[in-house]
Amino acid sequence: MDYSQSIAYLFSLQRFGIKLGLANITTLLEHLGNPHRNLRCVHIAGTNGKGSTAAFLQSILMQAGYRTGLFTSPHLVRFTERITINDAEIPHRDVVRLVKKIRALCSTIGLDTITFFEFVTALAFSYFAEKKADPVVIEVGMGGRLDATNVLQPLVTIITSVSLDHQQYLGSTVRQIAAEKAGIIKPGTPLITGVRQPSALSVLKEHCSAMNAPLFLTGADIAGRKTGTGRFDYRGFECTLHALRPALLGDHQFRNATLALGAAELLGKKGFGVAAHHMRAGIEAARWPGRMEIVRHNPTVVLDGAHNPEAWQATKKTLKEYFRFSKLIMVIGVMMDKNIARMIEILTPEAHTVIFCKPKMERAASPELIAKHFCNKPRQHIVWIEDTGEALEAALKRASQDDLVCVTGSLFTVGEAREHLVAVKGRPTGRIPL
Repeated sequence: MDYSQSIAYLFSLQRFGIKLGLANITTLLEHLGNPHRNLRCVHIAGTNGKGSTAAFLQSILMQAGYRTGLFTSPHLVRFTERITINDAEIPHRDVVRLVKKIRALCSTIGLDTITFFEFVTALAFSYFAEKKADPVVIEVGMGGRLDATNVLQPLVTIITSVSLDHQQYLGSTVRQIAAEKAGIIKPGTPLITGVRQPSALSVLKEHCSAMNAPLFLTGADIAGRKTGTGRFDYRGFECTLHALRPALLGDHQFRNATLALGAAELLGKKGFGVAAHHMRAGIEAARWPGRMEIVRHNPTVVLDGAHNPEAWQATKKTLKEYFRFSKLIMVIGVMMDKNIARMIEILTPEAHTVIFCKPKMERAASPELIAKHFCNKPRQHIVWIEDTGEALEAALKRASQDDLVCVTGSLFTVGEAREHLVAVKGRPTGRIPL
């Protein structure tokens, strides 16, 4: 089995869909020798911001000299983006070796319907344990309570935010979704959260109380205060940092950076020495592709994977406050299960032209579905071009040097756009909605 065959096998597992629950992953990890029990980790959940927070935290820990693992999902262009140690993605040879090993094991123990995410979670934990990554930053796939990553016993947990998304799996109210995310809270393990809504925060407080887990809130125990465009001050447990300039654009990143800084301070109490200059350097050097990422100038092209109302609001605010442009041209591809009417209401009023496309995903919204929600813009400024790359080229042809092209609506759309626009190392593997 070579690398291409390994990826094909992994992607074939999506036929088993999403199955929330810990039975399969627990069984599989036991037969692998429970590699996750050797990991000292931070576990991060949240509707929005968990990936950015994870990227900030890994960057801080790298600056402090630690061999820091990072597990995130989904990937944008290459499967190997999901599993990194410091700046290095998992090598193809290790993917091949671990896929072969875990596939054979699943067959032996009767896990014939293992899901893609369960398999990849076991692969990541095995890789980090083998390579002695320490610490490891783990992003929840979806929810928390029944997510495959929730077999961990972390040193610190983070819940970035709670809002409506994935309601078919997590519940129809903010309180129900908060309860799913609160499932990552462990006995005695400190939780840092950026959650503000009273209904969601009360759920987190109840879980922390039941688990005797210390709870720390942004805005109270730690805080990030905006001091200018792209700049904020951090007040932590013991550390204060002024005039921080996060590498990731947008005021919403102040919250994510604050959570990462707070987690770094708590890790300091667990034996991981992180100095103030490491914290500053990590925040200012972090990379997280596809999140308000500028990939071209003249005209400026920015990629942002916002895919729910809270994130779309952040995108709108950031475009207004961080960019100067003559006309805004948007390229949007969105999944059919998202709140398309709300997306159009938030993102399109400021746009001169909106080009809708359809990323190569079964869940991608069709032109007929999108058209149902669109009735308030001149017809000549609404365009449908199915292929993402062709939609991008059409946007670039329409744009003058002082215009702004923004690609958004889904991480899958952004992944296709990034593959089209950016020369990247490694072999593209296509995308998978898990």
